[in-house]
Amino acid sequence: MRSTLTRDAYLAYCQLSCGKRFFLSEAYKCQEAWERRLKAPILQKIKLDDFFYEIDLKNQNEGKISAVDVDLFANAIQDESHLDELQDLTHKLRLSANTGKTLQSTHHSFIRIFLSLGRHDELLHILNDRINYGIFPDYYCSCLLMDTFIKNKNYTAAAKVGVLQMLQEDWEDSLTNNLALYSCHMYLTSPHVEPWDTQPQEDEPDDGEEIKVRVKYLRNPYFDDHFDLNDPKLLVGKTLASLGDQFPDPVGRTYQLVGLSLYNKWDKALTLLQRFISSKHKPIIFQAGVKKMEELIEESLKSEDTSNKETIENFSQVLHELKPDSVLEEDLHEVILGRVRHVVGEEEQSVIEKQCQVYKHWEKEREEMLQAEVDQLQKQQKLAEVEKMKKELDTKEKILFFFENEEKWQLEIENKREKYEKQKQPGKAKNKIDDKDYIPPEVRRSSN
Repeated sequence: MRSTLTRDAYLAYCQLSCGKRFFLSEAYKCQEAWERRLKAPILQKIKLDDFFYEIDLKNQNEGKISAVDVDLFANAIQDESHLDELQDLTHKLRLSANTGKTLQSTHHSFIRIFLSLGRHDELLHILNDRINYGIFPDYYCSCLLMDTFIKNKNYTAAAKVGVLQMLQEDWEDSLTNNLALYSCHMYLTSPHVEPWDTQPQEDEPDDGEEIKVRVKYLRNPYFDDHFDLNDPKLLVGKTLASLGDQFPDPVGRTYQLVGLSLYNKWDKALTLLQRFISSKHKPIIFQAGVKKMEELIEESLKSEDTSNKETIENFSQVLHELKPDSVLEEDLHEVILGRVRHVVGEEEQSVIEKQCQVYKHWEKEREEMLQAEVDQLQKQQKLAEVEKMKKELDTKEKILFFFENEEKWQLEIENKREKYEKQKQPGKAKNKIDDKDYIPPEVRRSSN
């Protein structure tokens, strides 16, 4: 009895451990290396309230905001008391001419502080608002975000991070690709997922007043089918379609077809399926993918849009005519799960080591850029001082040599007087009537 309980407890512990690690280990956060930045003398001297006031005042007076200042502010934050100020500075930097100088460590710090403080919905909203904030996660942050959301079983948030990679058309990192695939897979297959839009826009109350605004011209309606996408189904579909192309195996082929079906690109899905069949890949797709596509076919045929009806029916016919050896009965979820764990096991340690080196590089880069700004400021101050001294010397010279140059000054004064008179009297002045004997006419009111 005791041995049985021990074995069961051990299995439960293993399951709990696997679920907790799912997928990246605690070491992936590089917490010790990340917090080492706070030991830098420049960050220890920063008082966030005063520093924010200085940056904001400089921006108001000069219309400039320094990318290094924003980076220092972002890296100095340790709690949520200054997150609003960080958002404000990031927004102003994004709209300034220095947005191209934003340091990579600024993106990283912004994401890590919001993530660590649990401001997940707000962070996702900012990441999706590229125009106003311009915060872009790198591979490391994308993996950290997806792993955190997966552990919390918030597959909607994890899928949103995968969608961000699709929008950037960046599938160069194997670990990011596998986590993105798993995130979208879980979003589609989980029975209960969070709503996609966690911050819906509130409609303004209609007071019945019609407001008309004059505009110079009207833009023709345009839909780029990429950044303009906002339907979760289309976003996840396009993500899976482009992501599946990175995996030349049944998993990749399955999710290419499922993605195109979600994306409502039935003509492309039909062409791709026919190409897979003609290429004689065995097996072609998983049975779970076939089932999902059958559901999507049924849903599309029931919709009011009948423009793709013939294409969908042709796709359905080709799908049902697949031979048994073309369909893999293996559990798709377990295959994806095993693949992600395999990639994590192979690459996690190297990613950790690389990220620790990146932190050291950022500290050095921050110091160099700060020193460069200080040098530039000192240069401008010296130039201003030289200009001031030149003006003072010029004034002294005029005083000392006034009598030697008296004729010259008088000539200049005369020229200026003539110029001023011409400006004052651009046309011929009309002769004013100056008649002392002038008597105004008598005006009598007429009687009716």
